[in-house]
Amino acid sequence: MQNSFPYIDILIFGVIAVFLIFRLKNILGTKTGFEKTSINKKTQEKQFSNVVSLKSEKNDLNDKDLSDILNVDPNFDINDFLSGSKNFFRMVLESFVSGNLDSIKSFTKPSVLKSFKTAIDERNNEEETLIIELKSIKENKITNSTITKSSIKLNVIFETFQIRALTDKNDNIIDGNSENEILVKDEWVFERKIHDNNPNWTLVETKSN
Repeated sequence: MQNSFPYIDILIFGVIAVFLIFRLKNILGTKTGFEKTSINKKTQEKQFSNVVSLKSEKNDLNDKDLSDILNVDPNFDINDFLSGSKNFFRMVLESFVSGNLDSIKSFTKPSVLKSFKTAIDERNNEEETLIIELKSIKENKITNSTITKSSIKLNVIFETFQIRALTDKNDNIIDGNSENEILVKDEWVFERKIHDNNPNWTLVETKSN
């Protein structure tokens, strides 16, 4: 009988160990939503670069254009750029509709930001309300690149389905339609300084067709 005691001791210690493991898992393994994600500085900078870096099938750049970009910016990635540009496009629409441009001003050329603010001020003075609901992005592609000694510029096309309407102070629709989707085509130009440590792209021009 005495020879069985060591085995009982082992069994007891095993049960205690399993209990402690589960306790530690419950204490340390629970996510609260406030944990910091372990990502390096470069990844953090790319999460919200003004927009984007480039290699996707959805672009009109030829191999030479892409090669020229990579020569001055080896870290350039088309997929990242286009993904970032879509996120920024949504941000700009939301900011323009709300009338608060704070979230985009660091990524927007002052003259472009001024034109946005002028349109918002005019809308507010007339007590008008703008409705823009982005339903889907049909196409998002780079159509042209321009490289100088100091910068890279990329022309990006956005073809999107949106609901757009403008209402007066009495909530009457004076332009657009609040129910039907329309196809909207925008061309935006993004720029990044080559010798700048800032990895972000800046919106320097907008055109609508």
